[in-house]
Amino acid sequence: WSIDYRVLWGDPSSPAVWKDLDNYLSRTFPHSREVPDLTIRAVAVDTGGHHTLTSYAFCRARQGRRIWAIKGRGGMGVPIWPRRPSRNNKGKVPLFIIGVDACKEAVYSRLRLEESGPGCCHFPLERDAEYFKQLTAEAVVTRYHKGRPIREWKKRDSDRNEALDCRVYALAALQGLISMGLQLNREANRISVAPLKANTSVSVKPSPIKTKAKRRVITSSWM
Repeated sequence: WSIDYRVLWGDPSSPAVWKDLDNYLSRTFPHSREVPDLTIRAVAVDTGGHHTLTSYAFCRARQGRRIWAIKGRGGMGVPIWPRRPSRNNKGKVPLFIIGVDACKEAVYSRLRLEESGPGCCHFPLERDAEYFKQLTAEAVVTRYHKGRPIREWKKRDSDRNEALDCRVYALAALQGLISMGLQLNREANRISVAPLKANTSVSVKPSPIKTKAKRRVITSSWM
């Protein structure tokens, strides 16, 4: 369930856009049932690009909030979430290597589901066509290296894929929480028996978030 898709415009070399991001990640979300407002419980921050050290610094100061520095890695056999982070980076920050191919396989398989139920994706009505174009911008292609087939996810150079990146990193953040002991089904069942609030239609959903400058994806999160 996707509840928000936010673009924060600004220069990632300036503190202002990072302050805006921090403020957004600190917000809470009301639930339709009589339970405490939801918080963003894990965040995956893409540290690739031209502002890697700034991304490291942002995550290092917020490790207690599970704002994780991540980097995507393609290829067969790379798990969605690593068993342990790497510290072999200039920022000396825990860096989680995300198996983006495995994430994309999971996302696309769920997008194919047409009936509501486990795995089915739900989106707000205000999402425009551009969002879904970005979400489905990539496809698996096969190339051959020394006669050996290699499957890769590719997009056309002119296409944008920020929405897909956000969905992928949100899934990775969830897997990070599960690796720490989150039992999502048990938690959902506990919430489902709480009484409904009067006159509200807000529901429990994960929140992919991004900030961009020059069309660069920064983060995704899980509530």
